Amino acid sequence: MALFAYQAVTKSGKKTKATIEAFTLQEAKEKIREQGLMLFEIKEHVGSKGLMQLSKDSLIIFTSQLTQLVCAKIPLYESLLALEEQARGESAHAVILAIGERIKTGSSLSKALQEFPQSFPPLYRALIGAGEAIGNLELPLSRLTSLLTYQRRMRKQLMSALTYPIFLACLMVVAVSVLVGFVIPSLEALFDGRDLPWFTSLVFSISQKLRFFWPFIVAGFLSFVGFCYLSLRKKETKAKLQRFFIKMPFLKRYVILASLSRFAKTLATLLDGGLPLTNALDFAKEALHNARLEEILQRVGERVMEGKTISAELVRYKEIPSLFTRMVKIGEESGKLSPMLNQMATMYEEETERTLTRLVTLAQPILLVIMGSVIGTVILSILLPLSDFGVGMNI
Repeated sequence: MALFAYQAVTKSGKKTKATIEAFTLQEAKEKIREQGLMLFEIKEHVGSKGLMQLSKDSLIIFTSQLTQLVCAKIPLYESLLALEEQARGESAHAVILAIGERIKTGSSLSKALQEFPQSFPPLYRALIGAGEAIGNLELPLSRLTSLLTYQRRMRKQLMSALTYPIFLACLMVVAVSVLVGFVIPSLEALFDGRDLPWFTSLVFSISQKLRFFWPFIVAGFLSFVGFCYLSLRKKETKAKLQRFFIKMPFLKRYVILASLSRFAKTLATLLDGGLPLTNALDFAKEALHNARLEEILQRVGERVMEGKTISAELVRYKEIPSLFTRMVKIGEESGKLSPMLNQMATMYEEETERTLTRLVTLAQPILLVIMGSVIGTVILSILLPLSDFGVGMNI
């Protein structure tokens, strides 16, 4: 189904602009005429065919602006019209137009969002639905704005921390490529015909093989990357990798802290938005992004439905830190589970950042040592033939 933007004149002679969904242009014209409008311009909205999707940043902006307009007591449809006008020329425009069209025809916001599952995740739609059930959209929208901003901040922290190690790794590859492709070949001509130490001969021999086989090495590397990419798109492979990460000594703490931080923040948001605990647990476990932890929370949710408490079930699993379980128990006993979860999310976010910083700090010298070792090996292979020690290595 495509989205068409049109201009028409009402029976009273008033000019109007709107959008309408239809499978074909002819069907769109018929729908407009059925409304008693005289059509004088219609065109298919750019990007209306295929998948209309909001990016993560666009979703945050859309939610934040819609929150401000709704909190200002502006009707929902008028708020969407204002956002649609502001988003013209952007990729989000088609989605906002379509949502506004559905609201105009009497649909609820949660049902309108269901038409765009790639843009609005189940958690988002569930919170909006809960807000509509109690007649208050301000609270879930403000909670969603806070949650989405929190998630973006965590993503940026991760990317910022990994930027320098990635740069060092790329620099190491470039340095090795220059040494193997240009520096060592020029030195081979310099030492041609001379009796070289075995270490120098070994380095030159490795360089020759790398230069000869580099197309196969590059092809093999690209094939490996492609294989990993395709494998990670399978849920089974991704789940195995996530289970592996949670067992690695250096990554285990970071993975658990980051996952529980997202889970605690998401669960608190859902509870504040009016969702029942069992439903909130079901949605919040998706924020863990780890198969093992999701499996644990799935079992916890099932036991909670039977009348058990969250803390009583979490204590059975060694993957869950005892501090997290104790804090949840305090929140349950005091009736302040949501504030306690928010406090845990903040504390674990800070601990996650410190853990990530330590991991990155450890990775940087390792990469520098590897790069220095490669360069030092080449320099040593050059100096040996020029020294008395190199003569001794020939004996």
